[in-house]
Amino acid sequence: MENGSYTARKEGNISRVVAHALIFFVDKGIDAAKVSDIAKMAGLTERSVFRYFESKSDLVLETALLFWHKVMEHTSLVSRERREGELGADRIYAVLLSYAEILFTSRKELVFVHEAEAYLKRNGKASLVKGKPPAPFKDKVGPLAEAIYMGIEDGSVRDDGDIEDLYYNTYDSLLGLMQKMAIDEDRYTEEDMRRRVTGFCRMLADAYRSK
Repeated sequence: MENGSYTARKEGNISRVVAHALIFFVDKGIDAAKVSDIAKMAGLTERSVFRYFESKSDLVLETALLFWHKVMEHTSLVSRERREGELGADRIYAVLLSYAEILFTSRKELVFVHEAEAYLKRNGKASLVKGKPPAPFKDKVGPLAEAIYMGIEDGSVRDDGDIEDLYYNTYDSLLGLMQKMAIDEDRYTEEDMRRRVTGFCRMLADAYRSK
């Protein structure tokens, strides 16, 4: 049985490896980034890294999950900042704008996630990215789902059979737009990106409103 100090050291090593892996994967690309270099930067040997991760694809998976965890953590903070009298439909728009902000704060990471999805698919592990949004709608967790259920309760959000599909389509379509602009960043000014993504968030949020 692992003792407390060993477990803490192991968890610390894993966290350090994943944090450095994100930097390497973003800067160099997944294929070009070497696990040996990541290990060296984390103060470990390559052999030690492979004691924690069976393969490079497992490391890519955990790195992608780390990024999504940070994104949803930030979005959740915005979601908790409820203004007096705010309706769920208005909260949806605020949540989407917060989520979309990663296009401007983490553009390279968005490109990495796009690359990671393709890499994991080639290695048969795409289905394991369970920490990526969205969480199952019926679990009622996560900032967007919470805002939707809040809106259903206060009457500002429609309650019909299409709402669950709309929830999933919202994440997929917004992420797709952001990744396209992140990949083709030379084609867009920041003003263009903000205008398009803000308008898209408004359009998505309006689709939830009760008539």
